[in-house]
Parts: sequence; C-alpha cells; structure tokens
Amino acid sequence: MKNKTFYLILSGVILIGGIFAILQFTSSPASAYLSEEEAKAKVQEQYAGEIKELELEEDGNKKVYEIEIEGQDKYYELHLDAETGEILKLEEKKLANSSNTNSSKSKEEQQNNTSSDNKEETNSTKQTTLISYDEAKKIALEEYNGTITDFELDEDDGKSVYEIEVQTKSEEVDLEIDAYTGDIISISKDELDD
Repeated sequence: MKNKTFYLILSGVILIGGIFAILQFTSSPASAYLSEEEAKAKVQEQYAGEIKELELEEDGNKKVYEIEIEGQDKYYELHLDAETGEILKLEEKKLANSSNTNSSKSKEEQQNNTSSDNKEETNSTKQTTLISYDEAKKIALEEYNGTITDFELDEDDGKSVYEIEVQTKSEEVDLEIDAYTGDIISISKDELDD
C-alpha cells in the first residue's frame, strides 16, 4: 500500500513538472519583446518627427507595435514587429502645408523681394493639365523598383490621383500620386508572404 501511494505521488510530481516545463518552453517571455523605448529608438532612426501614438497590439499570433508619427511634411502609420523590430507595414501621407510662406518672411525681405514674389505668384497658378500615364508610372518606378501590377486614375477627396500598385521582390507598395503635380500623396507598404 505504501509503494502504491509513493508511486502515485511521484507520478503526480512528474506530471506537474512536465506540464510546467512545456509551458516554459512554449510561451515566449515578455522580455523577448522590444520595450517601448527600444521601439521608439528603432523608428526614430528612420523617420523624423514626433511620435503621436505607440501601442503594443496583438496581430494574429504576433505582437506588433502600432506607431503614428507626425513629421514636418509627412504623417506615418506603421506596424513594427515587437520581437524583431522589423517594419511590417508602412503608410506614408503627405501633410497639407497650412502655413503661408509670406507670413514667415520679415517685412524687410518682403519689401526687397516684391518683384520676385510677383513672378512666383504668376508661375504658381493652378496647373490644369493632368500628367500623363507614362509620367505617373515613371514617378512610381523611380521611387520603388519593381513591376506595376495595378494602375488607375481615380478621384480621392475631390482630387484627381493616380493609384498605382508596384510589386517589388519583398513588398507590395500602393502609391497615390497627384494627377496634376506628380507629387506622391501617400505610400502604403505590405510585405509579401514567403
């Protein structure tokens, strides 16, 4: 009877120890993730601006930092792998320039440069012709070397834009290009699955 009790207790201890060992090896410890400070540093190495939001989220079976950065003329939304620090998704949007350039000049500069300002004003009349499809494609391929997989002229927020999808070796990039100026309005990147 004593032997049965001994073996029963020993079996229980081994079973509990085995379960504990399995849990230790299968769960990834929190220390394996980048800290918020490390994530900030990693992102600020590549993108200048003020971090507006930084959250650790679960995306499927991965922990991901969702980060929003406001730069001087661009706004970035990105997903950063919390384990590797790799950027999984990036959206880049051009900010509207709300400041008036003349208001930043001193009175003396404005008086000395009145003739050049008048020339600039006549040259900056609103462009009414669309850039060609070929020009838009060239702009996209200069920014990202790859193959154009989708291309269309669309209207977004009352603006005519070219929506272009470029596939590179490692990612799929969606670009919005202003159809009048050729400026890149936004960029969105997704990594290709292996």
